[in-house]
Amino acid sequence: MNYKQTFPKLKKSLPIDNSIVSSLYTLSVKSQLTALAFVVLVATFLYSELSYSIAIWGGVLFTFTLIRLYSIYLFKTIYQMYSVETWYKFFLISSLSTATMVSLLGAVYIHSLNDYYQLFVVAILVASASVSTTSLSSDFRIAIAYISIILLPLIISMVMMQTTLHFILSMLLILFFISQMLMIFNNHKQGEEIRELYEEIKNHKEHNESLLDNNRQFIADMVHQIRTPLSVIMTNASLIEMQSERQISSYTAQINSAINMLSNSYEDLAYIISNDTIEYKPIEINFTDFLNDRIDFFGVIAQANEKTINKHIESDIKITMNDTELERLIDNNLSNAIKHSDDKGQIEVLLEKSNSEIVLKFISKGPKIYDTSKIFYKGYTETYGAKRSLGLGLNMVRMICEKNSIDYHAHSEKGINTFTYVFKV
Repeated sequence: MNYKQTFPKLKKSLPIDNSIVSSLYTLSVKSQLTALAFVVLVATFLYSELSYSIAIWGGVLFTFTLIRLYSIYLFKTIYQMYSVETWYKFFLISSLSTATMVSLLGAVYIHSLNDYYQLFVVAILVASASVSTTSLSSDFRIAIAYISIILLPLIISMVMMQTTLHFILSMLLILFFISQMLMIFNNHKQGEEIRELYEEIKNHKEHNESLLDNNRQFIADMVHQIRTPLSVIMTNASLIEMQSERQISSYTAQINSAINMLSNSYEDLAYIISNDTIEYKPIEINFTDFLNDRIDFFGVIAQANEKTINKHIESDIKITMNDTELERLIDNNLSNAIKHSDDKGQIEVLLEKSNSEIVLKFISKGPKIYDTSKIFYKGYTETYGAKRSLGLGLNMVRMICEKNSIDYHAHSEKGINTFTYVFKV
């Protein structure tokens, strides 16, 4: 057997942590108090048979027990003095040393006693083993070692005496030893299941907290997105009331732009909420007409932001796709281009068909995109001055593209940002 591999595996089977060490020390309090009475009782009862030898044994074991009680006191009062591993090692050494001293009753002293006292020794060692199963239940390794040190020498002693009574006792002790082992492993298995269940619950809790945080952030950002156009509407409505008809055109343009922005935010929100529950079936769409309609819709917003949308769209291009998803793809790109392009800048929209592919591009001048590989993923946004973004629009676009097998990528160079989408015909 390769012990260098066995011991690390045994250690890995139950990692040493604060909860295990704390349980070992806590559960040992009552057992050590009982052990004091146990030592006095045994030494007194066997003194007439073993004389000073058992008195010395009792004195050593009594001292061991006091040391263990003191270590429990130190653990509770100055736990920070030592590491978890140090506390564990001290408990391991002291408990197994105690087990070795107790086992002397069955390994050495029992051979000097008559049948009556032998039965007494067997009874107290069995009781000691039973108590240790409970007090050491936090760590099956120590529990197994402790019980083995106490019972195995006793079983060997019973067999060596070679009488019918001792043979029967040895068989009973073997059965008791096996039952204790099964109990220890069963406790360990149940403990593992409880720990796994705890970890699962903990992971679910963390996941739910993360979802809750994301929802809170989404709601906060969506409120921000909606507040801006609402402010525009309210401000310009107030100004209209104070102006003559000839002076209201610029205000109505701002209002129309804000209304369109609100409509776009609403459609984004509706799609995000429903895309997991509603089946968006593909239909045949005249891509040329559809794209022109969306550009006209955003033309009002572009005009209000002093920007221009130029289009280069081939005629009579058709595609099979869900209209809601195509709308979200186009609208989010137009919205981003308007929002993040240079002041008084121009936005180019290209649609062309080449062999078995339809290529859609959105080109605008604006701040460099520093990481085009992350721009399509949820939560990633690039800061452009004081402008704020949900970070969800392009993530939605990515999901739509992947669902419909659309190739997508972004390119940013020399102040020109290009978003390209390739549809398979």
